[in-house]
Amino acid sequence: MRATRLLFLSVFVAGLAAAGEQSADSHSIAGNAPKAEAVARKEMVKFVEEAAAYVRQAGKEAALNEFSNPKGKFVRAGGELYIYAYDFNCVCLAHGYTPELVGKDLTGKKDSAGMLVIQKLRDAAKDGKGFVEFGWNDPATGKEGHKLGYVLKVDETTWLGSGIYFK
Repeated sequence: MRATRLLFLSVFVAGLAAAGEQSADSHSIAGNAPKAEAVARKEMVKFVEEAAAYVRQAGKEAALNEFSNPKGKFVRAGGELYIYAYDFNCVCLAHGYTPELVGKDLTGKKDSAGMLVIQKLRDAAKDGKGFVEFGWNDPATGKEGHKLGYVLKVDETTWLGSGIYFK
């Protein structure tokens, strides 16, 4: 089932690229990464940038509500691509896949390797934007999967992110 979802995500993202959509991502993509993964990274960046634009257009409160709506426009690919939002104290403000995290301080959230995941993502956001690799519960398997996250600072109080699972 996970392979089917990952295939769907790859086809979905590749289809967007084939339709002529361009990403404003200026980050380098590993030269040995398969083309579908490179496109997925670019689309993930575009997705987070779209969410940041939505915050500016709709206002923070409305945007956070939309990001936490599992059936909203910021939850895609069968729930495998979603937006999460945090403040710089690592309190979850919105989560498209696990809305019960909203309001929780995740400063101490570690992956199986012992990395403080939310702190690491926050630190990248403090720099404006960035990629972070970490372990997180994979919706397709219910187990921790290896994930690449992209985060973007929205303002002095909030940052957004999304992520894709490695195959």
